[in-house]
Amino acid sequence: MYSHIVFSENVKRKVDQRDIDRRGMTPLETGVITTEHVNGLVHSTITLNCSLRGGITWKGPPNESVYSWQNQLNRPGIPKNLFPRLNITGNFAFGRYNLQIKNLQASDEGMYKCDIYKDSFDLFRLDVVGSITVRVEQSTYIGAIGGSITLGCIISSATSIVRQVRWYFYSKDSYQVVKYKEGKYSKPTTNNPSLTIENLDLRDVGPYICSATNTAGITANSTTPTNLTMLDTDDSTDKRIAYISVLVSCLIVLVVITALVLRKRKPIFLLKIAYKFQKVEDDDSKSWDAFVSFKSEDADNKFVTEKLYVKLETQLGFKLCIHHKDFLPGKAIATNIVDSIVNSRRSILIISKEYLQGGYTTFEYEMAYAEMITSKSKHQIIPVLVDTFENLQGLMDDTMKCILKSVTYITWPGETNRKSLVSFWDRLELSMPKKSKKSSLGLTEKSNLLGSR
Repeated sequence: MYSHIVFSENVKRKVDQRDIDRRGMTPLETGVITTEHVNGLVHSTITLNCSLRGGITWKGPPNESVYSWQNQLNRPGIPKNLFPRLNITGNFAFGRYNLQIKNLQASDEGMYKCDIYKDSFDLFRLDVVGSITVRVEQSTYIGAIGGSITLGCIISSATSIVRQVRWYFYSKDSYQVVKYKEGKYSKPTTNNPSLTIENLDLRDVGPYICSATNTAGITANSTTPTNLTMLDTDDSTDKRIAYISVLVSCLIVLVVITALVLRKRKPIFLLKIAYKFQKVEDDDSKSWDAFVSFKSEDADNKFVTEKLYVKLETQLGFKLCIHHKDFLPGKAIATNIVDSIVNSRRSILIISKEYLQGGYTTFEYEMAYAEMITSKSKHQIIPVLVDTFENLQGLMDDTMKCILKSVTYITWPGETNRKSLVSFWDRLELSMPKKSKKSSLGLTEKSNLLGSR
């Protein structure tokens, strides 16, 4: 979705010989240079922008190998695993030659330099920060009342160290942080992320989720919760029979209602009834009704700016957070994403083949999913498929599969069938927050801020 760095720091200064040795560079004459510290997210694309103009030479690891002269790549000097991912971009007519690296790998870390003369060059220190994955060891654990049990968690973080581990327990209609309590809960650590529960009772029954944050500030949750059930050693057979009877009765009622709904084919009617009795949601401190997550591809961008934005914001009065117009300049992209999701009542995911190919879109739907399952703000995800589920299924990771299993998605039908199109917009509107009074923006066409990406 984005093709630049997470953050950078520019400093103009004199070259210090100890600084050169520390970076593993060959000795150069002292001169005025620019040093830029660059953090890039693994598997993303970054561009190192040279401030100089003219006959630029790019050099990089190992040992200041010559990568290019102007826009001509020097294949022998470039590491084999880097060459197919390397490109020279810029306005060549004005002497602008920038180095672009696609699909960042941990092996790409090191010092990069563009220069014209010995005393006129830019240095870039590239560090690659990695994603993080979390999963539980087992999907189900069975404990005994009065006993203890340990819920296992497995964490891996590419290139970045795990900084914090937390467990969440589903209680009172949302996931709550399991706080350390001596004699009851163990305190999970980065070395031992498992959770031990002592003195088990029936209140401990339910789903648990393991969560971890690495030093790059990326948080991930186990996409599949682990469920704790209990063996009642008090042999309260009557209680179990009553519980099972109620459960079976509820299941029968649910099956009958579902059958009637499917037979009569009135899902929109039922959605409208549910929406009528829904509480208003605009009495909180949220800035937006929905954060829109989408890929910067022509088709996806056109769908958001010319259809979604026009319908939801211009016509229906919902306030959408779209990074073109709402991200704060100068703030780290990851921080902008997290702040926007936290301050939105919904997250709308525009899911296409390009959307599922990685980059910041992955970070966006992972953060939206984390907000949905951990916050008390009732944050909801609305997945919108702009292609068929069958065409997209093979590209989905575990988090996306879990999202589509947890919430109902809607599919864009195109504009050939008017009935399907009306049904699509009705479903989307009924999925948005109910407002006490919808405000009209009074616009007849989309904002100029959405014209380009």
